[in-house]
Amino acid sequence: MRRVLLWSVVALVLVAILPPVGRAIFGWGPDESVRAPEGKSVAIGGGLEINLIDVGEGPPVFLVHGLPSCAGDWAGTVAELAAAGHRVIAYDRIGYGYSSRSEATLDRYTYDSNAHDLLALMDALDIERAALVGWSYGGGVVQLVAQVAPERVSHLVLIGAVGPTLAAEEPEPLDVIVASPLGSAILSWVASVPPLSRITTHGSLVQAFAREDAIPEGWTEYTRAMLGMPGVLRTFALEMRRNNLSGFRPEEIAVPALVLHGSDDYLVPLSVGEALDRRLPNSTLSVVPEGSHMLPITHPKLVAEQIHLLTQR
Repeated sequence: MRRVLLWSVVALVLVAILPPVGRAIFGWGPDESVRAPEGKSVAIGGGLEINLIDVGEGPPVFLVHGLPSCAGDWAGTVAELAAAGHRVIAYDRIGYGYSSRSEATLDRYTYDSNAHDLLALMDALDIERAALVGWSYGGGVVQLVAQVAPERVSHLVLIGAVGPTLAAEEPEPLDVIVASPLGSAILSWVASVPPLSRITTHGSLVQAFAREDAIPEGWTEYTRAMLGMPGVLRTFALEMRRNNLSGFRPEEIAVPALVLHGSDDYLVPLSVGEALDRRLPNSTLSVVPEGSHMLPITHPKLVAEQIHLLTQR
């Protein structure tokens, strides 16, 4: 019994010291050189600053990423939309990328707080009204903005977006772990051990992209680098834990809307998008055959074309 207890203590000590020792001796850690480039910083009040990409001229379009993600994931879509004649603003939501980190208070890292941040960003950029494009969790953010401030939204695009019916879906085991009180600590430890980090990150990407050969070259290391930025995993865990969809009322959103969803989206099932389309009063559903949850990365030209067409309505 004593021997078992001793080895248990030794194992716990090794688990605790492995990451810092690995970093010190072997240089463990993500490759910072493959991170998305930093854009420009804009103050939105409350001591918070948002990092954003702001390119092009014409009717403004805001691109709101999911979790965990960053503005850099929109790169191809940004270029296509700017070429089509739009001012395109893609930004790191608070807690991600190069944007500020905030205190983990109960009113932070929620759909509501993100909607407030987006409206504050529009004010800071002196943009009264714009098309809002939300991807995954970001789709929930823009839905809330359209509910509480419809006068600020010209058009709404929901890409693989969350919706009220997602709450009824069976959660993935990883989602349960991330949303637990120990989620942030577990994620941080796994991220600090490169072999485990690469395996888990790549496995998550296979599910996100629906198949392994759809993952762009170098995307696993790029994802590890962005997740390795300070505070990102804490933000991810908090948003998963506070993922409350009860306040969503799509039937109240009257602006022209597009629901763009991949047929093979394994993170937010197509049925969620179909339900959103039925409940939105002025919506069109566009299903991408064999499309995954990662349409802005795998189909940037198609995504930009669909957004542009909607804004012509």
